Amino acid sequence: MALVREFAIRFSIGEFRGVHGQIRQIRCNSSSQNRWLKRQSNDYYTREAKIRDLRSRAAFKLMEIDDKFRLFAKNGSQRVLDLGFAPGAWSQVAKDRIGFNGVVLGVDILPCEPPSGVSSIQANILSKKTHELIRLFFFKHFELNHDDKLHPDKGYFQHMLEEELTHKEDFRTYKEVFTTDTFDDSVAAEQSHKLPIDVIISDMYEPWIQTSGFWNNLTNFPYYRMANTSGLAIRDHYQSIDLGDAALITAIDLLKPMGSFVCKLYTGKEDKLFENRLRKVFKKVSRIKPDACRTESKEIYFVGLGKRAKTNKIDVFS
Repeated sequence: MALVREFAIRFSIGEFRGVHGQIRQIRCNSSSQNRWLKRQSNDYYTREAKIRDLRSRAAFKLMEIDDKFRLFAKNGSQRVLDLGFAPGAWSQVAKDRIGFNGVVLGVDILPCEPPSGVSSIQANILSKKTHELIRLFFFKHFELNHDDKLHPDKGYFQHMLEEELTHKEDFRTYKEVFTTDTFDDSVAAEQSHKLPIDVIISDMYEPWIQTSGFWNNLTNFPYYRMANTSGLAIRDHYQSIDLGDAALITAIDLLKPMGSFVCKLYTGKEDKLFENRLRKVFKKVSRIKPDACRTESKEIYFVGLGKRAKTNKIDVFS
């Protein structure tokens, strides 16, 4: 009986310590959340975003970038690709600035309902199949190829989606986007089926909170891996470099000659290397930190203007 009583006492103490630890963790999380909420409520751009019915304060960053570099042409029938578009603020700005005749496609690995007038697909930009789906989207709106094989019931290239979901080729995810394919873009009109996009904008890494739907590992685990900053500057820097390179590869594959590119990066020691890669793809490369960025933030935006006609991915990343 003594042993049973001693075990019960020890178990109770251990359970109490565990509960006490959880309470302390909840208090810490609550305190951090309260500080974040207070900062948000006192932030000019957050308040202004609500007034203008914008999905996040990040919209003002793209507005300032466009005001300076003139990325978007009103009523110019531009085709814009927004990478990591959730929660949709940049897509809102792009759609407003290109007007009714232009088309905006948002791509994100996370589920998100696009803003009004914007189309979207949930897909992994590291997969070349995603690049093909993007091309197919713009075919649908501008130049449907009669040779495309349409599924009689399910539409565009359903087998590609089914193969993606089976994960049979996961080991090729990174390898397949580094092919040596190059395009002769001397006649841009003839290459529109290969290079259908005028502007690519990438704000990947913007954190957002799931407000609807159901949780599952397929769609929500990447939220922790790809969307949230960790608070460790060096880790955030290297992860943002990876996503920046993914956006750059997309630009090499899909952006028209003389097209424009915007990409967010968290600053660190590889900034210059990333900038050098951009200079191999674009005639003019600039850095900008919009006023809407918080002073303490390490984020910076690279802008590439005038995509070069001939670009080889192997040369860019060598």
